[in-house]
Amino acid sequence: MTIKIYLTKFSLLFCIISTLLLVGCSKENREGRIYRFEFDFDFDLNNQYSIEGGGEIIETDRAYIDTNYEWGNNFIHLNDGEIGDSLVLGCWGNWIGYIENPSASVKIWFLQTDLEDGIYQYSRTEDLNDFSIYIERNMQWGEYITSWGTFEGSNAILNSDIVASSWNTSKNSALVEYAEIKLQNINTPNSEISYVIETVSGHLIKGSYIGSLEKFKLWTPEIDCD
Repeated sequence: MTIKIYLTKFSLLFCIISTLLLVGCSKENREGRIYRFEFDFDFDLNNQYSIEGGGEIIETDRAYIDTNYEWGNNFIHLNDGEIGDSLVLGCWGNWIGYIENPSASVKIWFLQTDLEDGIYQYSRTEDLNDFSIYIERNMQWGEYITSWGTFEGSNAILNSDIVASSWNTSKNSALVEYAEIKLQNINTPNSEISYVIETVSGHLIKGSYIGSLEKFKLWTPEIDCD
């Protein structure tokens, strides 16, 4: 049986940082830009996201915001698992710090120093964007052992389905063409996050979360993964 391992710690980190450097922009850079505002945010999916056309509803009922700022100024992590005070990414996709491993996840990276209420946009054809996003489901966790029989991690993502990604993946149909995120009452106990994503394959993904953003720290310690 072939087990699909995602990205190693360093290749994942490189993808995210590279994407943020290419697409991130500050609040000042956003001022004066012409926004398309193509999507209707008049929906509440009750802390879930949907993939239109397939009638699928995926739960992401917990929300976290990183206070360590290793990968960007603001990182929001919606999922159906539970994160402790900190989350550590080791080698071979090995994660330490989940109290309960998620089966579905929405990760959003902003470069804005202070998140404010409003609409944020991403377009694959633009050089400057407000955020990057990565959505997956059917996440499978377990011990990762290499083809040489070497044990590399006790809590690694062995497989998952990529739903949407703002950087290239092996599943090109999940590449984000255009997306918008609406923030309301951000950084309050009733923060509202709504997002709509259109992939290059034409799939429309809608999701929302209402509630508090629990604080945690994301760590990527310097480890030799060779």
